[in-house]
Amino acid sequence: MERMCERVEGSEYYQLQHFISESPWDHRGLMDQVAADVSELLSDSTMVGLLIDESAHAKKGKNSVGVARQYCGTTGKVDNCQVAVYGALSSDRFYGLIDTELFLPKEWIKDAKRCKKAGVPSDRIHYQSKPQLALEMIKRQLASGTRFDYVAADGLYGNDYSLQQSLDELSVVFMLEVHKDQYVYTEAPAIFIPPKQGNRGRMTKRYKTDSKAIEVQQLKEQLAVSMFEEVLIRQGTKGPLKCKAAVVKVYTWDGRSPHYNERLLLIRLTENTDGKQEIKFAITNAREGQNSLEQLVQMQSQRYFVERAFQEVKQDAGMSEYQVRGWRAWHHHMALVIYIQGYILSEKKLFENEMPFLSAYDLREVVMQTYAIKGKSYDEVVEQIKKRHRQRKADIERNNVKT
Repeated sequence: MERMCERVEGSEYYQLQHFISESPWDHRGLMDQVAADVSELLSDSTMVGLLIDESAHAKKGKNSVGVARQYCGTTGKVDNCQVAVYGALSSDRFYGLIDTELFLPKEWIKDAKRCKKAGVPSDRIHYQSKPQLALEMIKRQLASGTRFDYVAADGLYGNDYSLQQSLDELSVVFMLEVHKDQYVYTEAPAIFIPPKQGNRGRMTKRYKTDSKAIEVQQLKEQLAVSMFEEVLIRQGTKGPLKCKAAVVKVYTWDGRSPHYNERLLLIRLTENTDGKQEIKFAITNAREGQNSLEQLVQMQSQRYFVERAFQEVKQDAGMSEYQVRGWRAWHHHMALVIYIQGYILSEKKLFENEMPFLSAYDLREVVMQTYAIKGKSYDEVVEQIKKRHRQRKADIERNNVKT
């Protein structure tokens, strides 16, 4: 905020600080409006995904709400950080964050005084796992009328059986990645309660099955090479991005309930630039024959764009560059970041044909140069952007020719 006040005419430090930390404006209302706007911007898309993922923000000290020693994706290790679950809408190459829930570790939930000091609402002082926070967001977006055709997430969410069950109950199609050691059944398991043995002892109420489960990585090794088809994922800056993929009907069971679930297992093989093969496994509740193999691959691969969304707002919208500590201030900051990305998406869609390479950096340059630094005219800034775009287009065309 100090740097903003140095550059932006008419700004005042304490007013900005109050606006972020104390002002009672409704962060939820702002995020709901952005969700509606982004949904409308993608209304012409044939298939929109609600992408779920968590992101960490490395922080020092113990006073920032939700901060703890936990896995930090930013540093790639257990570190002192805050972690939140985010939701983004995405279709084709367009994307925009629309929602977030701050994760509170158990050490925070057990310390009511610490939560109260950080301003955590009393109705939020109860433990919720990241998949539970994701489900809360999905329900909220369904209730508000946000349009999406499926939910996609990584293995943290895909390996949560209760999340899958909840999405079934909500009639939401999902494409959830699972870990390579996830067990499935290749045939419908026979589930039963064992009969009582003899006249002594109690009759067990726990369900069992004699059917044998198999790890998805082992199942992949049993498939014939001919089952994998080449599929175009998307056009990348270095040419078409392709993979080989196969779909297998499988069955899942939580080991407790009397019912199993019929699923489709998507196996995607992609060769990295270093020649090594990357294998992705994903479970979906889409009905067999409901989607083509190409559509299923697109649903799984679209998750790439939630990472792009994080990269964009961290680099050009200061997502992790905050010094606030309280619950309200954190949510105010994130609501504004989400709002900024909604604006970025609206400009990308507006200039989709005229400036197809328009980026967050370009838009940041326009704002800084014309409103903050006032070093160049608007036309000069736009001409510089177009020059960069011409160079990018030439690079892509050269790569496509080589491919």
